[in-house]
Amino acid sequence: MQKILCLADNSSADAWGHKLTEKYAKENSITFRGALPESNKLEAGCYYVGPVISQQKDIIESAKKFDKIVLLDQTQEQFSHSRIFLAMWKLVKDMEALGYKIEIINKNNMAYLDNWEKIFNTNKSICMNPWILMHDGQDGNTNLCGRNWDKIKKRKDIVNWKTDSAYSKVRNKMLKGEKISGCRECYFFEEKGMKDMRWTDSFDWITRLKIKSPDDLKKIKDPAYFEIRPSNKCNLKCRMCRPKWSHLIAEETSKIQDKKFQSIVRPETDPIVNTPSFDSVNLDSMERIYIAGGEPTVMPSVYAFLRKCVAKGKTDFEININTNAVKIRDKLFDLFSKFPKLWFTCSIDGIGKTTEYVRWGTTSKKQIENIHRLKKNGAGIHIISVLSMYTVHEIGETMNFFDKEFPYATIQLNYAGYRNDILSAFNHPNRQMILKSLKKAKQTKCYYHQERGSRTMVDGLYDHYSKNNKFDKEKLKNFFYYNDTLDKHRGSKLAAYIPQLEECRKYIK
Repeated sequence: MQKILCLADNSSADAWGHKLTEKYAKENSITFRGALPESNKLEAGCYYVGPVISQQKDIIESAKKFDKIVLLDQTQEQFSHSRIFLAMWKLVKDMEALGYKIEIINKNNMAYLDNWEKIFNTNKSICMNPWILMHDGQDGNTNLCGRNWDKIKKRKDIVNWKTDSAYSKVRNKMLKGEKISGCRECYFFEEKGMKDMRWTDSFDWITRLKIKSPDDLKKIKDPAYFEIRPSNKCNLKCRMCRPKWSHLIAEETSKIQDKKFQSIVRPETDPIVNTPSFDSVNLDSMERIYIAGGEPTVMPSVYAFLRKCVAKGKTDFEININTNAVKIRDKLFDLFSKFPKLWFTCSIDGIGKTTEYVRWGTTSKKQIENIHRLKKNGAGIHIISVLSMYTVHEIGETMNFFDKEFPYATIQLNYAGYRNDILSAFNHPNRQMILKSLKKAKQTKCYYHQERGSRTMVDGLYDHYSKNNKFDKEKLKNFFYYNDTLDKHRGSKLAAYIPQLEECRKYIK
């Protein structure tokens, strides 16, 4: 008369999860009940569920009603996608951490991920990027990733990526556990207990390429992943951005002749070189490409690259476009329809007026309409929300908005980086307001999304504001000076968009 919950890939009624659960029920003389019903009206018998249709939070809550939880003997090859296999591994880890006892029928299926977890816990430097990624900056140099801007080598000087001396030096350092200078942001987050890019992105590729051990890294001959930032052409002036990533900000910053403002904003130490770098992309070895900017949807070179792929019949790779989704032309929607594995990473910081203020030039209503249209046309949607002084006060409300408006999207939280950390989400003076919103965030479904930062950043912020009631007054003064200068130049007023933040001005008097 027991209720048994089987964890398995449930992407469809014909998936292995259905078949394996039916087989398990038969072997154990239990009534097979099929997929876990949304109503959660349960009878004695065997049900199955997995992290495809069901949200992680819903699975965790539903599991409380079962007498037994079983992870079925389903190999990675029997999952419909490597990311689902990885999501299942993370789900099991999360449930065990919450105190659930899970019977794992075959531990060998996920053993290599367990081993990599031990390696990453011990080796605080290792990351998959040097072995799988060719990241092109806008200055002709390659970098380890979009967060690490230490130059590795001029793109044009790389003859053999696998044996290149500059890349080999970085790889060897990581294998020895020696920290890389440009990776300090990941180290910073991990010191606060957050598993950020080094973990999340690496495990995605470990699973995707079935990298069973460090020895397998030697077998990788060509980049499987390309990150391209063709130019800084953009249609917005985001308040946490810089001239390198928006030509509009570059124009604006050059016109603001204020010495204090210029001392606060991020200086550009390298010239901005808008040279399209799609020529470095190997269409034969590539499994995934990420295109950012600037704003890719307004770049002619992006249109040209997509047309080239269509002309060559090379469209069956994963393509992820980072966009503000504010203005997408119909002819671009038509081009997008040619790519079966298309994803969009859409930037939304806060609700309504908040995101319109922070990402200056955004029309929230149009942005939401475009995202729904992209989803309707078959694309996958991933949302990045940047936590900063502007947005941390309503993080719970924002995540609840994501749950309701974009239930089909994965949600990733990120931190705003800026010179002298003046936009820090850790420096808001109204501690009680932040804690109240963070408590709401912990109740949302997207808090459990397992994407980079979704949960660990909320937990890290909650831990910080629970223990600290101090803030950096000088940093806060510089924030208001920086923002007031932008408001004066743009003809905007903080109080009209984020009155809760305007009220914090009293803390610097």
